[in-house]
Amino acid sequence: MFEFIYSKAIAKGYKKVIRRQYDKKADLIPLLWTEHCIECAAPTCYATCKRYKRRSDGNCIRIVGGVSPIITDEGLGAEVEFRTWAKIESQLNIKPIKSKTYSLLYCSISAFGRFFRGLATLVSNTPIQRFIDAGWFSYRQKVINAFTKKRTPIHALSLHGKLKNKQQETTLLVDVKSASKHLFRESIQVPLGDSEFSVPIPSYASAEELHFINIHPANAEEHIALTFEYLELEPTNKTEGKKVKCVIWDLDNTLWKGVLIEDSNVEVNSQFVELIKRLDRSGIVNSIASKNDKEQVVDKLKALGIDEYFIFNKINWNPKSINIGKTIEQMNINPNTIVFVDDNPFERNEVSLRYPSITCIDPSEILSFSTCKRFNTIVTEDSQKRRSTYKMMESLKEEEDNWTGNIDDFLLSCRIKANLSKPTEETLPRCYELLQRTNQLNASGRRLSLDEVTELVNSIGADAYVLRSSDKFGDYGIVGFLIVDKSGDIPCITDFVISCRVANKKIEPTLVNYLAKKYRGNVLFNYKKTNRNGPMFALIDELKMERITNKDGVDVYSCSYNEHYPQIVILEEFS
Repeated sequence: MFEFIYSKAIAKGYKKVIRRQYDKKADLIPLLWTEHCIECAAPTCYATCKRYKRRSDGNCIRIVGGVSPIITDEGLGAEVEFRTWAKIESQLNIKPIKSKTYSLLYCSISAFGRFFRGLATLVSNTPIQRFIDAGWFSYRQKVINAFTKKRTPIHALSLHGKLKNKQQETTLLVDVKSASKHLFRESIQVPLGDSEFSVPIPSYASAEELHFINIHPANAEEHIALTFEYLELEPTNKTEGKKVKCVIWDLDNTLWKGVLIEDSNVEVNSQFVELIKRLDRSGIVNSIASKNDKEQVVDKLKALGIDEYFIFNKINWNPKSINIGKTIEQMNINPNTIVFVDDNPFERNEVSLRYPSITCIDPSEILSFSTCKRFNTIVTEDSQKRRSTYKMMESLKEEEDNWTGNIDDFLLSCRIKANLSKPTEETLPRCYELLQRTNQLNASGRRLSLDEVTELVNSIGADAYVLRSSDKFGDYGIVGFLIVDKSGDIPCITDFVISCRVANKKIEPTLVNYLAKKYRGNVLFNYKKTNRNGPMFALIDELKMERITNKDGVDVYSCSYNEHYPQIVILEEFS
């Protein structure tokens, strides 16, 4: 729910609306969204921040007019007009509360909030006003936490929201932070009109440290108004979500009864074996993440006649989140298409914290869970061959890992090709998609709209390029997009995105080095650090670029053509 005490708007009859909205729902995690700033150091920042705009109580206006109530078809929503650097934030508590109690508690908190806010406005002394507000903030959190104190934490949560956007396409970021560090970030694409989203949230819990969840525009400079018709943290419905592509199995006390290193005669669960075979026939692949002795496990799987059904297995003593992360990288699939089956709650929670979108499930639930619609697939000849396709990928990865020579020699043996061409009406949507979806290999972090991309592509002051790639293993199609601004004395690569599918193949540095040569021996390169695009900085190191300035938060580097750069990638340009 939202805190409206800084808004002048009043939603009449909101108590009845809230009861209608929440009384019939299941448990919720109590949130109270209030306005805040992504760079806040209040009140000391008020004297130095150029964006400070005084509110009546002396605090800074972050949300224009305050978070304002609005009655929608969903119930009580909020109008939120983000100023530069604005965000909405709530303390994060992963213990649930009954929805009926939640609505009654919220109505009481709102009434007290208006009373204290009114009391604060009667006092002319700003520090006293802030003291009243701070005291109220502390009190309301203690009340909320008191109602959840004896409840059991929930370790599978999703932030569910419904939005109305009347201005322009935008991107929001959902962050989870503690007082000392940033813990989690996910982006939400917000189209024009009505939209809905569900973001899995890690279940951080600590008695020693508070955690907070916040939402703000990805472009911190953006000024945009949105209507939040609903925004609550709910227990995840595991049967809702993306179609399952891979099931990762634990072994001890999961696939079989007992611990293999203690008893080699463990009894395999025949129902799970049949499920594995059924999933395989439907195109859903199986993998293993087990803390075990690899040689002993391989022998056991062969003896059971099921070793061929598993791909990209991780059988070692490393944390399972690390092993599963490697499997995700090798298979190049989204974590939200993975189900992890493990009998140990600790292991499931450890994986959930790192990959909150993975569905982690107890073995006792997997048989019934496998009948939900997420496992419904159209069985074709290709899907039945999916395991063999991944087996080929696995062999290629092993070939790379076992290569004893220079990595450049291995890449050279792959016969990597890349070609540049001008965007066309047919390829433009893919370019836009790359800009919106690419995080790690996105130099500027900008999320340009389709209209903005189209305008830049058609501009005489800029060159735009589509990048395609292939190697001896196959054709990867369109994997990159970049824009070169020619308006300055030295052309500048303002935007460069490339798919993770072709990362670490020398394509990025080869391409930038080629453009440096094309533009008379030198090109500028824009890089804006985000929480997820660190891998792109490796390109800057690889070409030994020099940082020359910072403009509006973007680091500008100079790249000179290096005629001695290894010619590993065959690069061609087509008009």
